[in-house]
Amino acid sequence: MRNTIEQLVDGLAGRELIGDVLDLADEHLRRGDADFVAELGTAVHARFRARDKGSEHHSLFALLLWRLATTHRRDAIAHALRLGFADLSPTERPDRRAAAVLAAHQSPRDLAQVFVPGEAAYGNAPDELRACLVHELVLRGATPPSEAAAWAADSPFWQAHPLARLPWSLSPLEGTPRLPRYWLGGGGSGIAYGLPEGHELPNGPAPVPAVRANDLDFALTTAVDRWSGRYNGRVEAQVHVTDAPVDPDALHPMLASLPLDCLDGLTGARNLAVVATTPAEAWRQLFAAASSGGGHQNEWWYGAHGRLAAWRSLAALAGAPGDATPAEVERRVAACSWYGFRAWTDWFNCDLWDLGLAALSPDRTRLAVLAATDYNGG
Repeated sequence: MRNTIEQLVDGLAGRELIGDVLDLADEHLRRGDADFVAELGTAVHARFRARDKGSEHHSLFALLLWRLATTHRRDAIAHALRLGFADLSPTERPDRRAAAVLAAHQSPRDLAQVFVPGEAAYGNAPDELRACLVHELVLRGATPPSEAAAWAADSPFWQAHPLARLPWSLSPLEGTPRLPRYWLGGGGSGIAYGLPEGHELPNGPAPVPAVRANDLDFALTTAVDRWSGRYNGRVEAQVHVTDAPVDPDALHPMLASLPLDCLDGLTGARNLAVVATTPAEAWRQLFAAASSGGGHQNEWWYGAHGRLAAWRSLAALAGAPGDATPAEVERRVAACSWYGFRAWTDWFNCDLWDLGLAALSPDRTRLAVLAATDYNGG
């Protein structure tokens, strides 16, 4: 096999088209021969690792690596990690992407050995990949293997990791999260924003209590923090405390009366839509925003950290303290009233990524608002 691979790689010099090589790799994978693809990837990387030797060959290596990671075989997983699938990536967070792709394409049983420290065949998988893999599996409704639990129990890395706060099963509030689908070399979220599901509130005049205090909880923006770092992204979050309870039917005029940049310049009531929604819808939008919304794919946070960020923003909207347990957060979230809004103002980009959420406390005197916008135009 080695002679065949060396001859094949020798013939790549100066070539621009590599489709036949990928076809050959696919044929070997169909026959269960992941070793051939791994050896070919190793040889391509060794021969053409310098970037001035042709981008096609770097693309070939990446596509071979991706094929290994998405082939349903335990040895293919080992080969992919050994060749650097958790390190080589266009994304800024390769460990996170590797965990998402592996969880999407591989079974928990085949991924078990990734959690065995020092397992040479698995390329000594990074602890960050392991931490993310736990929750990427949970998000897909899978139970992480017992090897993951054993690793977590003995790992100082995991015990100090923020992901360790999250439960190892989905709550009813999380439901069945919508996740990206990954194909060869890429992925797509397929998640739309705008108004969440719910009934639209009246936009007529109604008594609005005076706001006696404004506050800011920086955790509010956790799910959309990276949106504000982009050229087209904007984020706004405020907490308003009123001197009397807010009538739910007055939410529309209440929002319109607040000093929010995102609603500045409203030209009429019809340019603001407000719906009463559910905590589950709020979590769905926050998870989408954190995991794969806004900007380009190479800036995604992916599922595990997206789940954590969604919970942090949801907790802050509901007024839960930062050290609250997941169970406490759920109780707070369930007691609040939840709303989504959409506005046609110059602040919003009115493109694929517009987010507007508000939470009213059980006593109806605290209204937390989160708005974000971005688009992929530069």
